[in-house]
Amino acid sequence: MAAALHMKITTFFLILFIAVSVHAAEIDRAAANLPGSEASFTQQFTPKGFKNSQSESGTVVFGTLPQMRWSYSRPEQKLFIFDGARSWFYIPADKQVTVADLDADRRAELPFLIIGDPAARDRAFVVKESSKGNVVTATLQPRSGAAMIRSVVVSIDAATHVIRSVSYTDREGNQTTFGFSGFHKRAAPADLFHFSVPAGVQVVQQ
Repeated sequence: MAAALHMKITTFFLILFIAVSVHAAEIDRAAANLPGSEASFTQQFTPKGFKNSQSESGTVVFGTLPQMRWSYSRPEQKLFIFDGARSWFYIPADKQVTVADLDADRRAELPFLIIGDPAARDRAFVVKESSKGNVVTATLQPRSGAAMIRSVVVSIDAATHVIRSVSYTDREGNQTTFGFSGFHKRAAPADLFHFSVPAGVQVVQQ
């Protein structure tokens, strides 16, 4: 159960960094603003065929991309840390942490590892953009019919160059939306993006 949830969350974070590298001046500025910043987030997950969403919330700290630390506070405490090569998903109540390493084959499938490479990005997605007022919307459609994600929509505040939301639909038809608020600068040392396993916590290698 924890391993499956870890994979779903990992998928979103990989998508996020694919998204912020999309062709567009505003998204490039938003990506440049992420390192050394913290924000509050709300996650809404809507399973296919359902109208009601499952909601979670917390805070996220971004280091040098793609380093991230996501701290869920509601409805339960969870922690997701990604250092660029390894991820940790920790649920204190379960006394378990799921660890995933990215080997060479897996890395080759993840465009987020080559952020800023327009050629690689354009091989993976067809990008359409629109703007209305101070909001820039980028819609990404995968070129491969076998892709795990069917669409990604990124909303950016053009005045402040910060991401308002990232929404995606997976190939099963489930929709996940992350809304962000309260972006501010903060220290993000490298050790913030490493997880030390507490005593008595089971380690599951994915």
